[in-house]
Amino acid sequence: MTLWMPWSMPGRSATATGNMIEMLVMLSAVSCWTCTMQFWTIARALTGACLDGRDLITTEGGDT
Repeated sequence: MTLWMPWSMPGRSATATGNMIEMLVMLSAVSCWTCTMQFWTIARALTGACLDGRDLITTEGGDT
């Protein structure tokens, strides 16, 4: 993991820059994956509601 790797000394800026870029890439990948899962969940709920004719507002117990 990048966060547990030793960061380079000030004279070796190329390695420190590479670690920073790697960390930003990993954080953006996790962020993208999180957004994708949220959009997929919403799309699946809306698709199921349209195909099954369900109302998304009603509660599970049937109370309206």
